[in-house]
Amino acid sequence: MLKGLLRWWLIFEMRIGNRWPRPDQAAGGALDRLPPDQWPRLALHWLAAGFDSESLRQLAGLQPADMHAAIMLMPEVLRSIGCDPAAADDQFVGRCQAALDIVQRDLDATGFNQYRIHARLGPAWPATVYPALPDGSYWGGGEGFKRDAAGAWLLFRAADLASDTLREVCEIEWPACASHGGDPMIPEWDGEDRVELIDEVLWWRCNREGHPLAPVGQLTAELVKTL
Repeated sequence: MLKGLLRWWLIFEMRIGNRWPRPDQAAGGALDRLPPDQWPRLALHWLAAGFDSESLRQLAGLQPADMHAAIMLMPEVLRSIGCDPAAADDQFVGRCQAALDIVQRDLDATGFNQYRIHARLGPAWPATVYPALPDGSYWGGGEGFKRDAAGAWLLFRAADLASDTLREVCEIEWPACASHGGDPMIPEWDGEDRVELIDEVLWWRCNREGHPLAPVGQLTAELVKTL
């Protein structure tokens, strides 16, 4: 069955000229851009290229609808054929942690220093990093950091995700404007984000009125409610 599928796919691939990422490219992040329902086809391509392992054959035998199984299996597949993604993952986590360290400065300055936020790599693939609390808990209901996040967008995600984590895990609204935060007479701001790029600088916004508070990394105890 598997040999028949492999032969069919090789013919089809030669006809349309597809280009699939090599295992080393996949381990370095290229796989993040390929939907999981395509991974069984990718596994067939790797088998045809001479790579082989039990887990790779398992992946090749999955159906496109078996996306959860493919996501959980892929890290084992990459390691089994000599392409451990650990090095790329470590670099990715380090970039996320550097952005979270800037947000941590705001937590410390506003009395929330007990909440030490660290970058935690999720268990499956594509690689996703979540801001986690000291006990290891994190908010998994959001998207987390993806590997393509960089520059201002990476810091934006760090600020937004850290705030989400405190709200969803600890039931703490942070940062809350010192003037308007918590005032029951003022409805919560209905803007999309608590962080906004203003003149190429990321700013925290008031959680009630939506006005700019301070650039991310420059909050003070005078601007927001503290513990």
